Amino acid sequence: MAARFLTTNPCQDACGTVQTDERVEGAPVYRCPGCDSSWIELNERTEPAEPSTEPAQ
Repeated sequence: MAARFLTTNPCQDACGTVQTDERVEGAPVYRCPGCDSSWIELNERTEPAEPSTEPAQ
């Protein structure tokens, strides 16, 4: 599975996976209670990604 991390922190010994009530692109956001990293699984998206507002370089 591919994931996109929303927040990445160094992992601790108590890492795990908790599904939150938050959604990004229709996919549930998962959080690690040990390090507070959060991510979505790309194969669970039901909405297209938001277009980038960054100027092209």
